[in-house]
Amino acid sequence: MNRAAQELFARRWADAIAGASYVSMSYDDLVAHLLGLTVELVDSALATEFDSSVGRRVGVNMVDAHFTGTETLGATVTLIVERLPDLLGQLPPGVDLANRVARLAGNVAAGYANALRERSLDEQDSIYRAGLRARRQAEQALRASEARFRGVFQTSPVAIAISDPDGRILQTNRSLDDTLGYRPGELLGRQLTELFAPDDRTIAEEHYRGLATGRESRFRVRFPLRLADGETAVIYLDAAVLLDDEQVPECIVTMIDDITDLRLLEQRLQHQTLHDVQTGLPNRQYFVTHLEKVLGQLDPSAVVTLIHLDLDGFSAINDGLGHHVGERLLDVVARRLEWVVADQRAMVARLGADEYAILIEPGDSVLDVGALAEMINTELAEPFYVDGIGVAVTATIGIVQRRVAGALAEELMRAASATLRRIRGRGKRQWTLFDPEIDAANRAQLQLAAAMPGALESGELHVTYQPVVTLNGGRLVGVEAALSWQHPQLGMLSNEQCVQAAERTGVVHEVGQWLLRTAAEQAVSWQRTAASVPPVMINLTPSQAQDPDLVARVRAVLRETGLAPAELELRAPVAAIRTVTGELADEGGGQAEDNLRVLTELGVRAGLYDFGGGIRGLRCVADLSVRVLRIARPVSHQLAEDPSRILARAAQALVHIIRDAGVDVVAPADTVEQAADWTRIGANWAIGALFGPPSPVAPYLSAS
Repeated sequence: MNRAAQELFARRWADAIAGASYVSMSYDDLVAHLLGLTVELVDSALATEFDSSVGRRVGVNMVDAHFTGTETLGATVTLIVERLPDLLGQLPPGVDLANRVARLAGNVAAGYANALRERSLDEQDSIYRAGLRARRQAEQALRASEARFRGVFQTSPVAIAISDPDGRILQTNRSLDDTLGYRPGELLGRQLTELFAPDDRTIAEEHYRGLATGRESRFRVRFPLRLADGETAVIYLDAAVLLDDEQVPECIVTMIDDITDLRLLEQRLQHQTLHDVQTGLPNRQYFVTHLEKVLGQLDPSAVVTLIHLDLDGFSAINDGLGHHVGERLLDVVARRLEWVVADQRAMVARLGADEYAILIEPGDSVLDVGALAEMINTELAEPFYVDGIGVAVTATIGIVQRRVAGALAEELMRAASATLRRIRGRGKRQWTLFDPEIDAANRAQLQLAAAMPGALESGELHVTYQPVVTLNGGRLVGVEAALSWQHPQLGMLSNEQCVQAAERTGVVHEVGQWLLRTAAEQAVSWQRTAASVPPVMINLTPSQAQDPDLVARVRAVLRETGLAPAELELRAPVAAIRTVTGELADEGGGQAEDNLRVLTELGVRAGLYDFGGGIRGLRCVADLSVRVLRIARPVSHQLAEDPSRILARAAQALVHIIRDAGVDVVAPADTVEQAADWTRIGANWAIGALFGPPSPVAPYLSAS
């Protein structure tokens, strides 16, 4: 637990209290006192089983310490709601942060109010009883005490009514008349229980009957009470019976505290906890809770529809026109989504940023999700105007439809989110349904990505080496270093699988640097024992190729291992540099080009891989001083499956152009037929199973 953060919270609390009420202790003592309460709140919030008495005890402590200024409670509740979550860190499983903090704030407020009320009621009760005892001592003392009592009774801020044992009102003070909205004396002679709503009157009469019969001496309850204008107030009622010398009920004193404002505060806190402040829609917590409730109530055979949508191009509106326009747009989207499903049993929620969710319960007819997705986008695409500018958006939509039987709210939310992520790269205004097979494959890849840092740490990752040879004569011209993963459950994973997993997380740079360093160290080791060692070749991942620190990383490896720049060949994927139309692939493409240029100046052999022809590949060859180009492996299969030989003739023309530019072309060849095809096409180098599989050693390097 961060002690400094707790002390900062206590100081903020002290500042709020010192500014709202008189405090008798020094500032340092106040901070120390509140630090103890802060620790109690944090421990309560982090407890596996929530104890509501902790928050109430903190509220009582504040009253006992005389922190009772008019703004003290409000400032304390605001501080707890806004700042306490920063102290909590990781909560126990299943514990909702927002709900736990809101309950703590409500309990503190309730404890504070109850303690303040108890103190006031006890003081009034003592004064009143003292007056009654004085009345019995002597006539003169009685008159004096009655005068004092009347003064206290009439000026008390607590609303008080005195009734006979039968419930007829005998006296009311000014506070009671003001609280309930009656004129002075208007309530005299009426039954006290008439003030309660008809549904609560029977319960109230039973409580007062218990006082009149001696079964009870006092009761305290929370009731709604009717005001003179017909409105209802929530009140806290404290009633006690006063006995005469013979212990016979003489009268009943009822004290009333209007807690409507406190109740409204509790409701407001609850609403803020469960709703999005910007749009007023349910937030994620409320939505998930509602989803769990729906799944628990519907028939197991019923089908629910969960929609997760993300606004297209929202950042362009937010950044281009300003956040005030973006906020207006979020409100408009919320209202339009509610309109689209107005005739459905549905809930619309804002999950955060520009993401929304819709839960649709089964209706009388089968839901056409395609028509619904089109309706959503049609409605969102209708412009609304801000300062004369028409603003509109579309949405990318992921949809999950599933039977209630066996469905879990958390899994449905994950499936909808995964479906949305899967189609984000397809373009704008797209929608798709959840596909369990695709989802299973994606989850398997994500699991590999999550496990890769541990695999690197535990030594499960390895470097394999494969020869690159001339197609004419089979002379060794390079050794390609690649990754492999000895997975404990899945067995040996290929370089492609390793790269796909690494590219999903930031570990790609660490793994790529490890591969580069390991291969460089191995090349230096070979140089000590082999007669001739060709360059070691490494295919960079897209993230590595676009890494602004790539050149610095390569320099460090060359310096630390002693490998000469000319003995290293680094290739970048064509797609990381140029788009299919030949333009730079955003800022990353420009960075990749710069990296290759600087590496070439450094003396490193620069190359390309996954070359499939097309304008983007040719632009890379034309604009960069690359030494080698590796053909994409699927091209070999496409050539073999093309009986027209059109692809072969096109590839032959393209390869000749590239070779005329002085670039070596590496073709993937696993069979004799593929090697023969590429020889006819004009490639001069090859790599593949025909010339040697990937291996942790390089037996093809001859000893000196």
